[in-house]
Order: sequence, then structure tokens, then C-alpha cells
Amino acid sequence: MLTKDLLNFRRSGEYIKPVFIIPEDRHLQEIASSLIDLYEMPDDGSPGMTSKELEELSEPIVKTHRNLKLTKGLNKLLLDRCEFSAPPDQDFQALRDRIFSNAANLLKDTSFTLDYQSYFDTAADSSELKDFITGDIYADLPENERLIRFRKVYPQELLERYNCSQVQSLLLYCDKLELTILETDQARLRRLFKYLKFFRLLATVHAKKPPAGNKNARHFKMIVDGPASLFDNTRKYGLQLASFFPAICNLEKWTLRAQIKLKNDQRTLRLDQTSGLKSHYHNFSAYVPEEVKMFHQLFKQKVEDWQIIGDTPFMEANNGEVIFPDLSFQATSGRVVHLELFHRWHTTQLLHRLEFCRQNTPDNFIIGVDRFLSNKPEIKEMLNDSEFFTGRGFLYRDFPGVDRVKKLLDSTKQ
Repeated sequence: MLTKDLLNFRRSGEYIKPVFIIPEDRHLQEIASSLIDLYEMPDDGSPGMTSKELEELSEPIVKTHRNLKLTKGLNKLLLDRCEFSAPPDQDFQALRDRIFSNAANLLKDTSFTLDYQSYFDTAADSSELKDFITGDIYADLPENERLIRFRKVYPQELLERYNCSQVQSLLLYCDKLELTILETDQARLRRLFKYLKFFRLLATVHAKKPPAGNKNARHFKMIVDGPASLFDNTRKYGLQLASFFPAICNLEKWTLRAQIKLKNDQRTLRLDQTSGLKSHYHNFSAYVPEEVKMFHQLFKQKVEDWQIIGDTPFMEANNGEVIFPDLSFQATSGRVVHLELFHRWHTTQLLHRLEFCRQNTPDNFIIGVDRFLSNKPEIKEMLNDSEFFTGRGFLYRDFPGVDRVKKLLDSTKQ
């Protein structure tokens, strides 16, 4: 992600327009290649350069282009792909103080013979200090952290990610995102909704009639709340919204509108599939959160009469709203039950869903509510008054447990 000072955009009337680069530009590819080479790990498996060395060596490359925001942005994206060493578990400051204090006392002692070995042995007056002084006594400082892992990227891919990051970084400051989708590939559409769920975003989805001549396409309008519309944890939510954006770029036809507020200036960001943006999301499983992977593994190990199925359907709710469950389960009898989870930001969606369940009492549907959300007085009251939630709902913390889900699934057989 790019920081605010590295964003490159223009203001045009009511619109804000990111300045995209041409990923095929040979000169930009050469700059990208030179920067990438700096971060390559040594062939012998040893640690790479220190953070300070990378900063010093990247500076002349960054300054080879007149657009410093661009080259600094490329370098920032590479730094985001780095993992640096953590200092050993030692109190560096205390050990340095002991060394310097011993050394200072020796220099004050006029009777002390200043030969190197005697000086070393007296200043480092313990095995701990001897080991410490023979290493890097400033290894705890950030500039001395060493590169231990770099996720490889190719020059053109880096330039494509730069364009995508321009949009992602602007979305950190939006209060609402409207997305219109026209898609004929159902698998691609399902992947989009899975990304939406896995990033735990606030979204309302309505099905629309497809345009004439394209009856096989699914037409949706999606409204996703932005971080600026929330009161708490806005940074984390903003990062999740930004992380979701590349999944949109994989769609056949899409139009995005978002209200971006930078300081006191609010303008509209409008993009569609003609923007030329490319997603780097190709392997969906690589972006599934660890807690979701763990749930799948434990469920398979502990539950015999139910299995998680991958083909989660779109469910029609009220007023054309579409529900896309988080998980779907199939019993050995063939019965299918869907689970929808409501996380800490999903107040509005939960209230809508409880009303839908009150009116329709679906027998193949269960819901889970994050305890953080249930602690809100208005939510707690609604849950206590909901006959559906009493029989078909449960509370969880962060992500539901397998035993709790199985118990509720079994109750649907009755």
C-alpha cells in the first residue's frame, strides 16, 4: 500500500483521477528491475543487506526519474514485500551501558596499561559482555535489521501493482463504494463474493435485470461501506477494503464509484474495466485467512456426518437483496444448510437479516454473530427477541468453533 504522500492523482471537477503509468514502458521497467535486484536474496542463503544499506543504495535509483513520487512508490511496494530480521532477545541498551561505563572508568584510571587485550578483558568483564561485544552491539536498531525474506516480483508485475495500489490507497479514505457488476462467468462471480466475505466487509448486494441481449449474465449492484463511515477500527477495515479491490479487476464488466475524502476535500473516484488495471489475485486459496483454513481442516477431522461444500449459492432475500453465505454444509442425507457470519462491523446487515429470518423462517439457514457485535445494547436486545436466532443462531469470538457449528447443524435435522 502507498502512503498518502506517495499518491499520484489529479482533481478534475467533482472527480479524483489516479495517474496511472504504462506497465509496458521500457524505461520504467528498467528502473523497476534495478530496484528489484537490490532486494534479491544472496544465493548462498545468507541474510541480505541491512535496512540502512538498502535505503542508501536505492536512493540513486529512485532519483533517476523526474517523478519521485512514482519511484518512491515502487520502492515502497518492494519494501512491503520484505521481511527483516528481529534482534536477538537481549537488552541491548543495558549491555551497551555496561560496556561504555566500564570503558569510561578505564580511561579515567591513569594507572591502567592501555593494551588492547587488557582493555578488552577488563571492559567486557563477563562472558555475556564478551559475546555481546564481538557481535553487532547496535543490531537492535531498525536500520541494522537484515533482510531475511523477499517475495519475488517481476518488473512489469511491479508496475501493474503500482497502478492497483494507487486505487487501493485512495480507498483507505472512502466512506462508501458502489460497484455495478455484469458477469457471465459464475465461478468468477463466486470468487468475488468469497473475497468480500473473507475480508469481512460491510456490503449490501441487490440483483438487477441483465441488459437486453445478455440474458446469461448476472447483474448486481453492490454497496460497500468504507472506513470513513465507521467509528472504530477504521484503519483495519480500510486495509481490508483496499485488499478486496484487486478482486474486482478480474471481473468481465464493472463500474466503481467511491466518495474519497482527503482532509476537507471530498471527490468521486470512478473506474471501470477500461481502466486497464490488472489483478494480482490468481490463486484464491493464497488469500484465505488462516482461521478459515484452520476451520476447514478441523471440521474435516472432527465431523463425519457433514461436509463443507464449495458451491455456495446466491440466496434471494427481501427487495431483491442477495445473500451470499460464508459457508455451506451438506449432510450425508443430502440436506444442505448455509451459514452466514456477522462480524463486528455488520450491525446494519445483521438487523436486516434478522428481519428477513423473522418473515421467512428459512429452514436451511443458520447465522453466527461476533460477541463484540452482540455486546452493543441494541443488538443484544434484538438477538434476545429473535425467535430465529434463539433456535438457529450462535455467538462466537473472531471465528466460530467447529463444535458449536456442528451442534447447530444437527439441530436443523429435527
